[in-house]
Amino acid sequence: MADIVASDLEIIVLQWLNKNKIVYDFQTSLAGGHYQLGGSVVDFIIGDLAWRVHGEYYHSGVEKTGSDILQKELLSNMGFIVIDLYADDIQNRTEETLRLALQGQEMLR
Repeated sequence: MADIVASDLEIIVLQWLNKNKIVYDFQTSLAGGHYQLGGSVVDFIIGDLAWRVHGEYYHSGVEKTGSDILQKELLSNMGFIVIDLYADDIQNRTEETLRLALQGQEMLR
């Protein structure tokens, strides 16, 4: 098995999912992923839920925000319920954030 490369935030989510025995796919490439314009790599897929972990470094700025919006639309059109998980919520309200995400809901922003 290949080593998993994950951010600190993704590790928190991975540990929570494993602890709660939830089946998931990690870092799934869809519609070309990083290799085609408009593709997406989804951090976690749980059934029809697509969880995207948004850290400060990779998900800030106008260009990245625009890309995130387009990817969310792509995933929604593919039939996924897209849940965006933000750094502050993952770090400070892990249980509440991820329980809501399992129900297809996001923390209020």
